[in-house]
Amino acid sequence: MIAHLSGVVRRAGPDFVVLDVGGVGYLVSVSATTRQTIPAPGGEFELHIHTVVREDQLALYGFASVEELELFEMLIQVDGVGPKVGLNILSAASLELLKRAIISEDPAPIRRANGVGARTAAKVIIELKPRLDALGEVEVIPRAAALAGDGVVPKAVESALRNLGFSSQEARTGLESVDWRSTPSTQEALATALKALGSG
Repeated sequence: MIAHLSGVVRRAGPDFVVLDVGGVGYLVSVSATTRQTIPAPGGEFELHIHTVVREDQLALYGFASVEELELFEMLIQVDGVGPKVGLNILSAASLELLKRAIISEDPAPIRRANGVGARTAAKVIIELKPRLDALGEVEVIPRAAALAGDGVVPKAVESALRNLGFSSQEARTGLESVDWRSTPSTQEALATALKALGSG
């Protein structure tokens, strides 16, 4: 069972990378989050691997962080979520936003993933929320606290997100990802929100 690969990037596509390890090229499927961290061909890179072995296939799924691998392995234990859909979910938003969405029972970020409907999103939340709660890794900022003061900057960011085509719920999700306690500028807050919504 392959659990880790470290080698030289030979080529990469939108959702895969070919990693040369000791002269052997491994084709590894990756999420959009991990893809953003992969260097240009010739660069060295390492991946945490989940291996799927079937009668007619050996498939490798790679992640830049252990945290992303662990969430992937939780996702594929949910009925109706296979490796491909699991990668789609991880590609739909940042790791932190997905965890926060599950804990706060907000299906919107999960439903943005290709192949995920309302029923599957609900299953993900129902099955993973207790596990993430038990781990206690994510600080969930209540909606009211996240938008404390509800001043000019939050309103400007929400308006900008709506103008970019995000729904009202998505705009609110983006706003909740901003640490308003650090008093960010409109530009900083918008950049944070877009990154959390997977559009950075």
